[in-house]
Amino acid sequence: MSLNYNSLSSLTRDKFIPVLVDNIFNSNVLAFKLLKNADKLDGGVKIITPLEYSQLSEGFGGATGDGYMGFYNASSDQLVPKSYDPFTSAEWNWKQAFSGLYITSDEEMKNQGDSQVLSLIKSKLKNAERSLKDLFGSKMFSTASVGANDITSIAYADDSTGNESDNHIVAIDRSLGGVDSTTYTWWDAQMLGFSGDETTGGSSPTWDEHTTTNNGVANIVKDMTRMYGSCSIDNDQVDLIVTTQVLFDAYESSLQASKRFAGDSTLADAGFQTLRFKGATIVVDSHCPDGHMYFLNTNYLDFKVHAKRDFSFEGFRRREEYDGQIARLFWMGNLVCTNARMQGVLKGGASAY
Repeated sequence: MSLNYNSLSSLTRDKFIPVLVDNIFNSNVLAFKLLKNADKLDGGVKIITPLEYSQLSEGFGGATGDGYMGFYNASSDQLVPKSYDPFTSAEWNWKQAFSGLYITSDEEMKNQGDSQVLSLIKSKLKNAERSLKDLFGSKMFSTASVGANDITSIAYADDSTGNESDNHIVAIDRSLGGVDSTTYTWWDAQMLGFSGDETTGGSSPTWDEHTTTNNGVANIVKDMTRMYGSCSIDNDQVDLIVTTQVLFDAYESSLQASKRFAGDSTLADAGFQTLRFKGATIVVDSHCPDGHMYFLNTNYLDFKVHAKRDFSFEGFRRREEYDGQIARLFWMGNLVCTNARMQGVLKGGASAY
């Protein structure tokens, strides 16, 4: 097989890119749940998402008082509608990711046969796959400041020195999607600390303290119950808990054998180990920071992706500045949240057995 532009690009686009993209989707649980089902957009200067941030006034109304729909004006014998808007919007910047595939001139000369070409392309794409997997996995759970070119982070970040936690979903007193939660406190996520008992604060618990029981209930289960309740309103509840292997094992060890539920079968089928806590599936993610357990309501988390740059492939071509052929894989979008109040984190847990 000759390494010409058309045959090389067609082979890569049709045979290898779909496999690479599937592997990226299956690389971690949030990519599997959110990136795989990303909402495709046609464009726009920014990504705009509506937020529901408050409730209408309560009450049925009466001769003198305010009601749900308005207030009663006795002089005109009319119910006057309220002027009240429970919605606002968040704005998210587009972020771009790409990976390049480079074939040098000497590689062209050395790889002329069919099998050599296939082997070369596979090795190049394996490199690209590893880079993109790590990029999405690490950035989604980064505790560092979100840079101008980084996607929104799920993870908690310390804001003690200023704006470190801006554009971190599970955080407080920060700007997220252009909405400042120091002013709009309903935009804060839920934050609690592992304690080894029913109180917050104190030193981080050990593995044994997590699994110690009181009246038949393990300390880690008590902590998780508090956080689950903090992130729930009626039947709007956490559906995914992401944590480390250490804390996953601590929870599993605290359960009786008869209470070890499998969790979400679709995640299990995709190769993720799962357990059940109330209505949520618990999973391990290697990118999750030590000692953290994230309680997520994925109904309010979503990837928005540009329809024309959803892992789109630009075929091989020769460039003047490079002695060889170059192809590129592009992605453009961002991770957005429409209700941060329904997300939370337990932090300060054990990082070792």
